[in-house]
Amino acid sequence: MDPRHSKDEAQRTLDTYASTWGEDLALRVYTSRLLGADPSLVLHGGGNTSVKSTAVDLLGDRVDVLFIKGSGWDLATIEPRGFPACRLAPLQRACALEAMTDEQMVALLRGQMLDPASPTPSVEALLHAIIPAKFVDHTHADAVLSVIDQPGSAEVVRAIYGDGALFVPYVMPGFALARRVAELVRERLAQGALPSLMILDKHGVFTWGDTAEESYTRMIDAVTRAERYIVERSAIVSHPTVAADPDLRAAIGPVVRGALARASGRPWVCTLRTGLELLAFCARDDLARVSQIGCATPDHVIRTKARPLVIDCHDVTDTARFRATVEQAIARYVDEYHEYFRRSCAARGVVRDELDPFPRVLLFPGAGALCVGGSRAEAEIVADVYAHTVSVIEAAEALGGYQPVPELDLFDMEYWSLEQAKLKLGAGQRGPLDRRIALITGAASGIGHATAAAFLAAGAHVVLADRDEESLEKAAAELGGRHRGRCMKVACDVRSEASVHRAFAQSAAHFGGVDIVVSNAGRAFSGSLHTSEGHEALCASLELNLLGHQNVARAAARVLLAQGAGGAILFNASKSAFNQGPDFGPYGVAKAALVSLMRQYAVDLGPQGIRANAVNADRIRTALFGAGLLEARARARNVSVDDYFRDNLLRRETTAADVAQSFLYLATAEATTGCVVTVDGGNAAAFPR
Repeated sequence: MDPRHSKDEAQRTLDTYASTWGEDLALRVYTSRLLGADPSLVLHGGGNTSVKSTAVDLLGDRVDVLFIKGSGWDLATIEPRGFPACRLAPLQRACALEAMTDEQMVALLRGQMLDPASPTPSVEALLHAIIPAKFVDHTHADAVLSVIDQPGSAEVVRAIYGDGALFVPYVMPGFALARRVAELVRERLAQGALPSLMILDKHGVFTWGDTAEESYTRMIDAVTRAERYIVERSAIVSHPTVAADPDLRAAIGPVVRGALARASGRPWVCTLRTGLELLAFCARDDLARVSQIGCATPDHVIRTKARPLVIDCHDVTDTARFRATVEQAIARYVDEYHEYFRRSCAARGVVRDELDPFPRVLLFPGAGALCVGGSRAEAEIVADVYAHTVSVIEAAEALGGYQPVPELDLFDMEYWSLEQAKLKLGAGQRGPLDRRIALITGAASGIGHATAAAFLAAGAHVVLADRDEESLEKAAAELGGRHRGRCMKVACDVRSEASVHRAFAQSAAHFGGVDIVVSNAGRAFSGSLHTSEGHEALCASLELNLLGHQNVARAAARVLLAQGAGGAILFNASKSAFNQGPDFGPYGVAKAALVSLMRQYAVDLGPQGIRANAVNADRIRTALFGAGLLEARARARNVSVDDYFRDNLLRRETTAADVAQSFLYLATAEATTGCVVTVDGGNAAAFPR
């Protein structure tokens, strides 16, 4: 591992922060970001760093403090305000106590904060406080975990580092670990010298120094030495791999999402990882053994659970059989989790409220790892953590055997209130479409764009589908920038069944499936039906405004039926379905047929819990009225353009946002199907009948 410290970059960080926050904290931010930027060192909020310095308290007195990473902050992007300042002396004195509960430790840490509004200090703040060095770094480096997650880890550490490392047999993080380290530090100091490196068995690595650069460089050196040991001592076995079949990727997500939704009573969002290392891991002959041993470090259990679910038989050509296989596997996993919980509570003599028993990682030999969460972001975190777990397992097995902490220690961590608090920090408020996935056609502009914005604001993950790739790119950049990780784009021409199929396959591969489909893409066609031009316009309109919706609805039905968890197919119809306008037959006839199409889907799919509804909008300022059509329609009504938009019972212009809110309502209306909602400001001639 090459060090990435740059004096120029360090100076730029000083220039940015030192005048406000001081040089110590500025340099602490810089090297913390260096550590956080390397996923082989820390992942998604893992690890922690600190610096001992001085700060002015609320009374104006300068006091010695520990700046320690706050809970909820990620080292890769941490800012100075992510390091709460705690009075140092009380933290150091606390380590001399015989015992302290988790609640007492958190109260102590918060009670010693100079600014009560700061984030809660890391649960390892006491440990950082008693290490007699200015800068302290802690990571869960893959290479170090690989050499300590095996039998005889103490001897391995001595072989790599000699007397240059303080080895700490596994102790659960928190007060007990801080107190044990304090004892070992006193012992080593009494012997003459304290190393600048500490290995926490089955957990991670600490380094420290007088400067931020020194502590960082020592961390890189410690990891590099572990990497060299692995290369020199391991006998890596290659496992045959083949690239995952795209059809397999698209088929797995919906079946798993549906099975989990039925079992848990709530939707899930997926990501499927198909990297070569994961595929090779899934191809191991002993996958059923090595995958069930446990987490690379106990911290990971809240993300991935203690072990993944392995599904060997996955013939996706027979959906019913595949679904049964997945359902049975999940049921076994849940039963085993219940037993693990009961067994662990009995062994520890404790009473706990059981967490949800559902897997977060599902391994499919030949396909990869399907990881699930309450959002795409959560699923990605699970996937990242498990990908690095695989790296650790492979290296540890090649060295002689993978042996992380045993089951009871994982239970302690999984049910540790301070660890669970990390998940709650990122939960945020939930919207009515939280954990749902929506695909919207014609999403690059107009009603589709407004509906996508409304769905994202309501918490949904949204697939933007449109044939105008330039506009689609702009819409995805705009909406995705505001809702990072919950928005993706797919090029799609609804007139092409193959194009629509690809769009749904991409959605299934990316998010795991779909719950709501808004079939919105369309175009206005005009002309008198008895003329040649009108007949040609009718044919074109039927292809887009009827058969295009049929292509979308069929593809949606395939995914929704595979999931078996209900869902909604929503159509953008038109007031013209009930109230035709002069020379507007090509459009009106297709839209009238579309309402009939919607009703048929409501009848056919209702027994499977799939709802079909439509919105009848009228006179919305969108690209639908381009190429002079707006002016022509106004002339046909003998009104001005502005009056044309306000020519309704409410005398107000109806907007794309109004239509979007109707789609949002229908997406959440669990007891409504076969319904037409009018959004036109009121038009008596177009009242549904």
